Order: sequence, then C-alpha cells, then structure tokens
Amino acid sequence: SLRDLACGSALNRAALLEWTHPSTTQYGTHCIENGVHILSAYVKRYDQWKWEDILSLNEQVSNRNSNATAIDSTENTDRGKKELRLLTNALGTIRNASHSTPDVCQEFFNHGLVDPLVWRLMPDAALENPETTMPTKSSLPDASRPWREACFRSAASLINLAEKCPDVAYQLGSNRRLLYLLIETWGGANAITFDPNKANSSTRGLPLLHLGLAAILNAAGNKALQGGLDDVMVQVLEKENMRKRVAQRKEEERKRLQTKQK
Repeated sequence: SLRDLACGSALNRAALLEWTHPSTTQYGTHCIENGVHILSAYVKRYDQWKWEDILSLNEQVSNRNSNATAIDSTENTDRGKKELRLLTNALGTIRNASHSTPDVCQEFFNHGLVDPLVWRLMPDAALENPETTMPTKSSLPDASRPWREACFRSAASLINLAEKCPDVAYQLGSNRRLLYLLIETWGGANAITFDPNKANSSTRGLPLLHLGLAAILNAAGNKALQGGLDDVMVQVLEKENMRKRVAQRKEEERKRLQTKQK
C-alpha cells in the first residue's frame, strides 16, 4: 500500500519525512526518526548478505547482528522466500518514494542507503577494478533468479536518488562497472554495446534518458570517473542530445506553422 501511495503523490512521498516514531528507536548505529529511516532499515538488515543466503535462512532475523544463520544448502526455505519478498517490496517502495522528491532523496543519502543498494547490485564491489572494460554480456540476473526484480528495483532507486541528490550522482558516477549496470537497467542489453560502424543502429529504440542517469553520466564526465567516459557512455548522452535537437526542431516547425495559419 505504501509503495502505491508513494507512486501517485508527491505529498505522500514528502509525508515520509513528516512521520515521527512515537519513541526513540535505535537500529544499528542509526536512530529511527522518520519513514525514510524505516524503509532504509528494511534494506540494511541484510547488508552484506548474498541473495542465496537470504533465501536459505532458517530463522527470523531481527537485525544484522543477530545469531540467525543460513542453512548450508542450495535449497530455498519458506522463511527465506518471505524475507526476499519483503525486501523486494521495500525496494519498490524506496524506488517510488525517491521519485522527484529532493528532501526524501537527500535523507536516504544521509542515512547511508546508497552503499547497501549498490551492494545489492554488486556484492563484490570492494573488488572493483577502476579500469573495468565494457561488458560483453548482461551483468543483471536472468529471469531464473528469484532476486531479479529486487535488483531492478535497487537500480531504479539509485537512479531516482541521483536525479535529485548530486552527492548520489557523484558517488555512482565514480564506479564504471556500476554505470554499465545502470545503463543496462535503463536501456537493455543493446544500450551497453558499441559498434563504431553501427553507432546509430545500436542505440535505436532506446527510451528517453532518465534524468537521474543523465546526472550520473554527467558527474562521471566531470572528473568523478577515473579515466572519463567511454564510448558506451558517450553514445548514450549523444543519442539523447540528438533526440532533444530533433524535438526542438519539430516544436519550432509546429510554432511556425501555427503562426503562419493565423
């Protein structure tokens, strides 16, 4: 319900900050002071847990320091399935709540949500090589993985946060591999391919560039990313610039015809 409410109304999204907990609650090193903190806690409770570990949980986890353990098995437990569903729903709410709401986005960043979201997409982010080259295949989980939707919601949340929070855009723009993941989430596998002989056809059919992804790419181009933008990233920005120029010419032509008819 909260996910749907956050989707349709900026007032509902802003209300997340207005809600206050009736008593001071400590979660880890952070106090729960508003709705943003509660949503963040749902993600942080499994920070540093791999998807497989969540799915194989054999008892309820109250916080990341609990004694709960994962079964040493590849089988999914009923508890694990419920926890993954809860996390997926929380990520959907965060995605919607972070849409075009600067104060909420800044609070998510201040409360330390960005790193856990990145970790959900890249569990081995600590091993990241700054010189990562273009991927040759999709880095997102395929349809057989139960956590596929959760990954897409994590990526969408990061893109939404970056649109209204420059700190997030700069942080995300410093990681080349993460940039590929976010570009693929937005535009599909075709968006992360580059053929200098077919540059136009490789980007044909891409959706409108999300303002959050544009902010991340621009931050990467403004010294956030070691080595600067590569061909994939440049073509995404150029494609959007071409689209804007075409739209501008069409609008100018429409206005000219409208004036001529008068």
